[in-house]
Amino acid sequence: MNNGQGSMETRAGERRNSRRPDLNRLEKSRLVFLLVFAAACTAPATAVSTGMPSLESAAPIQPTAEPAAGTPVPTATSTELPMETPEPQIINPLTGLPVSDISVLERWPLAIKVSNFPRSARPQAGLSYADLIFEFYQEMGMTRLQAIYLSQDVEKVGPIRSGRKIDVPLMKAYQSLLVFCAEYSATWEYMDLQDVGDRLLYVGPVDCPALCRDEREITENGIFGNTAELRKAARVMKIPDSVPDLNGMVFQDEPPPMSGGAVSAVWVRFISDNALAEWRYNPEDKRYYRWSETGKPNQDMAPLLDRLTGEQLSVSNVIVLYANYIRRQQREIYELELFGGGKALIFRDGKMEDGIWRLPKIDRPLQFYGQDGPFALRPGVTWIGIVEDTSTATLDGGTVRVEFGKTGVGQ
Repeated sequence: MNNGQGSMETRAGERRNSRRPDLNRLEKSRLVFLLVFAAACTAPATAVSTGMPSLESAAPIQPTAEPAAGTPVPTATSTELPMETPEPQIINPLTGLPVSDISVLERWPLAIKVSNFPRSARPQAGLSYADLIFEFYQEMGMTRLQAIYLSQDVEKVGPIRSGRKIDVPLMKAYQSLLVFCAEYSATWEYMDLQDVGDRLLYVGPVDCPALCRDEREITENGIFGNTAELRKAARVMKIPDSVPDLNGMVFQDEPPPMSGGAVSAVWVRFISDNALAEWRYNPEDKRYYRWSETGKPNQDMAPLLDRLTGEQLSVSNVIVLYANYIRRQQREIYELELFGGGKALIFRDGKMEDGIWRLPKIDRPLQFYGQDGPFALRPGVTWIGIVEDTSTATLDGGTVRVEFGKTGVGQ
């Protein structure tokens, strides 16, 4: 499998002979990349309820209306001391957590492609600092991660691997820059056609200290990113600054009413036993802890640690999102149909909501709905696993088990 993956990424050198005039700068950068870094990236279960709210009844989440003009405001009497007005909190729209500096929200999110297989890539570095973590099936029986960094910077994220077509709808929804190692030639063309070709940070035009090779612990594809230096590199490459509109998700501390019962774990098989993800709920701190397959018999699982902290990766919410994976050629390269809406299993506080996701605009974040309207997530980091729309979910004891469905074939 490793040889097959390496050959696909090495073919990133198969470039087109002509590019659009406004992409000359990117073309020259990629030629440098090709010459210097072409080898760099070398028991019976019970069915889960599907009583979802309808897509038609789910309205886009709107901000709370301002008070009507002229509304009387109580004033202090002469015998009362004036009350201090608390400073409004600055809330990160991706986590629901307060930030002390609004400037961290007024910049490009960095979407960094992080390896999850081969297992020598584990434990990954820096995932604990991400605001959102997406995991999806990539190819050849393995998953990749797209970790989004906005509110925090971290000195070491990785190991970083190649970009794919499947990254594009997430880039658009979260208005992010994509950080990766290399790409297959067809992916370059696809990203140009999708108008995200000028939002790419990759090995070649971006060098150390932004993207550095460190093979002391990871001998294969040991490329890591420094988020602060990556932002500097974006400025050097004259990628214009942007203030993203990332509103859409809803957060609150108290759990809303939920349609499902208690669920102690969420287990997902992304096609093969080389891509097993499990999140186990800990009621003491109300967090979900990540376990991954070891390759040993009987689907043995082990805690997934963060190489920087030495602690097990944990999140506040887990979402399994159903969408169409489309394969349009013989090679296993997928596009992701992420528009409109679809089914979503939402987990927080040890319970499940059978809900839906919506993407009302391609350049706005995902929204999530439960049986009673917009669903409020617990403030904190959310892991979103994207599975094929034909995937199945069963309740086995206290564990929801999701089996990845058969992907579609497009024209």
